[in-house]
Amino acid sequence: MDALIFVGLLVSVVLLFRQEKSRTALIVWWITMAATVFLLSHHITSGLGLGLSW
Repeated sequence: MDALIFVGLLVSVVLLFRQEKSRTALIVWWITMAATVFLLSHHITSGLGLGLSW
């Protein structure tokens, strides 16, 4: 999950520095955010299913 966050943010920053369309960087940013939230919720719920607590 850390690699996904790092790569998504890195791609966003590279797109901004290359002065590509900021809309593309924003789309990459939101895709990264959505994937991170999904994976985090899956990680938390699977931990709770094992009897672990926060």
